[in-house]
Amino acid sequence: SHGMSWKQLYFERNLENALERYDPQTTELNSLKRLCAFSKRFIRNLNISQLPSHLDLQILFDTTSSCLTSLTLTYGMLNVGMDYDRSLFGMKLSDCRSLAKALERTETLTHLNLSGNLLDDEKVRMVASGLVDNLSVTHVDLSHNKVADRGVRALAKLLDARSVVSFLDLCDNQIHTEGGRALARALRSNSSLLSLNLRLNRIGDEGGRAVCDVLRVNTSLQRLNLGSNELGPQTALSLAALIGTNSTVLEIDASANGFGSEDGKQIREALEDNRTLRKIDLRLCNIGAENETGIAELIKAHGAHIDFNGMGHAGHIIPSR
Repeated sequence: SHGMSWKQLYFERNLENALERYDPQTTELNSLKRLCAFSKRFIRNLNISQLPSHLDLQILFDTTSSCLTSLTLTYGMLNVGMDYDRSLFGMKLSDCRSLAKALERTETLTHLNLSGNLLDDEKVRMVASGLVDNLSVTHVDLSHNKVADRGVRALAKLLDARSVVSFLDLCDNQIHTEGGRALARALRSNSSLLSLNLRLNRIGDEGGRAVCDVLRVNTSLQRLNLGSNELGPQTALSLAALIGTNSTVLEIDASANGFGSEDGKQIREALEDNRTLRKIDLRLCNIGAENETGIAELIKAHGAHIDFNGMGHAGHIIPSR
């Protein structure tokens, strides 16, 4: 981290601290601008855990658009104690608009983490507008927000034939069936996405089936997380077909869903023809001990990992041999 450089570590931490503590009532804006300009030679990664000033992010990107590679931005409030106020947390629409304009200009940013910012559909659509023509951001983390189907449709438009996004994390949002279908349509022509995390949403059996169906023809995605999405037999059948035909996917998490023993049997039979899957997580899916054991043995034969529900079948992880 920090490029193994003490200078980079110092300048990144110093600028993070200045941004987090900036108060327009007590600090001159020009002073902050000078610090940004002086620091730009050394900063690559910024992890900002609070921004109570709601500073116009274009001020930051004016000097760092050609050097900043990773930005983690959380609109929280540290050490709030008994002075807690709900309005102190989360991005405002004006913050999203400011960030979108900055993203249109950045040339080097590859990682964007906006996890836990209370982003709803309107706000995430604004952020997405700044990524439409961006050709540098490959990792997008929007986990632990309030993104629903309308927001996902805007994100799905980013996954077109020109997309460079390779990692998309939408864990713990409010995505339902229509959002799952929108992502499935985008994946049909996408060739850049390597990892998709939809854990802790509500895409349902139809949404899960749509995603799994399209991955039978998608040849780029390697990691898929559909854990805790209210999936059922339709998704299990499609998942089995995916496992039996896809030679690209390496890891699948379908834990905590409403499968059954017959679904587990179909997945086990599909694994007999698969030689590329390295990890599958089927904990809390009620697929039955016999199927758990059979799947564990098949994955073990691949020299990989297996996660079940603590039933004691060779443990949660079977190491490579």
